Formats: sequence, C-alpha cells, structure tokens
Amino acid sequence: MAIRPPVLRGGDTIGIVTLGSPLDASVIDARVRTLEEMGFHVVIGKYAYAYGGIVAATAQQRAEDFMEMIRNPAVRLILPTRGGTGVREILPYLDYRLIHENPKIVSGYSDITILLNMLYQFSNLISFQSLLLIDFEPRTPAYNFDQFFAATSTLASARVIHNPPGIPLRSRVKGKVRGPIVGGNLTSLIGTLGTPYEINTAGKIVLLEETHEPTNTIYR
Repeated sequence: MAIRPPVLRGGDTIGIVTLGSPLDASVIDARVRTLEEMGFHVVIGKYAYAYGGIVAATAQQRAEDFMEMIRNPAVRLILPTRGGTGVREILPYLDYRLIHENPKIVSGYSDITILLNMLYQFSNLISFQSLLLIDFEPRTPAYNFDQFFAATSTLASARVIHNPPGIPLRSRVKGKVRGPIVGGNLTSLIGTLGTPYEINTAGKIVLLEETHEPTNTIYR
C-alpha cells in the first residue's frame, strides 16, 4: 500500500525549493511572507533563489535542495516555487529509498508532476497535484486553498471533491472506476517516454491537467 505522508498542521515547517525554472526573488519573498502570516515556519533551500537561465541551478544542486528537505526532520511540506521546465533532470540524483523512509507532503503541478509520479513509482509515496509557492497570493481562488488543505490536513479516506464554482465538469462515460491516480502535465510526461522515468499508467486512472492546449497537440 502506498505511503500517505504525515498531515500538515498550523505552525508546521514548510521547505521551499526551486526544482525547475527560476522565480524572481521578490515573488518568492512575497509568497513566503504569506505562508508566515498563515502561521507556518518556512525553511528556504540553498538554491531556491538561483538563476541559471532556463533552469534555476544545476540538476545536482536542485536535487540536493530537495534531499536536504527530506533529511530535515522539521520539514512537513516540501513546496516548489514553480514548475516551468527541467524537473526531469533532477530525477537521477534523488535517493528514493531515503524518501520512502522519510515521507513528506510534496505538492505541485506543471513540470513538477514528473517528480510526483516518480515519488509514487520509486518511493511508494502519495503526493499532491496541487498548489505551488507561487499560488500563495490573494488572486488564488479560495476553492484551491480549501481543496489543498482538505487533502493535506487529514488522513481520511476517499471524500467527495465538488466541481469548482462555475465549471460544469461531467463524465463522458457511464459507470464507476476505482484505482490509483497518476498523471499530470501531458507535455512534461511525454518528455519522459522511453526513459527510466517513464510514467506507469497500467491499471491506473490517468489525470491530465491541460485545459487550454490546442486540440492537435493533445491528439499527437
């Protein structure tokens, strides 16, 4: 059975890392202040502010930051600053056994979903396709925060997830299905095909986050 990480409580410590593309320091600082105002303690990775062009730092440095958060017993949630690109480069440098032995909440979307799937495949760890650090700001809908904290702050089993306000989601087929959910950003996941980090969808429910991609991109 997959490992569910310990729940997040008020006053817990959140570790901030940049695992893909860089984010402006002023944005990181503003979002960190929001977390602190919410009552959380924050630890910032050594390379969280790094700027190496299209990626924040070297693959080894970004992986080092992630593993430092895994080793830190105070950190309960590892929150990447953003997605972007380049997350798959860190995968060979992660210690999946150590991650398995020190389960943490890991949240994100976009390119971060490559990491989330590998945490499940190699460390048997449940993770959360949800908020990034960049989302902790006033314009983020309350629905997003409600869903994030409902998922990370309880060990309750299956629960009803209601559609976002004003978005009439519906099923295109009849019946019910049960199984683990994998998936994420389609463009990012396609970049892992044919590698040791290819997503395993056998017997799984596949969730894809694309909502405004051109039809021909999805078709390919």
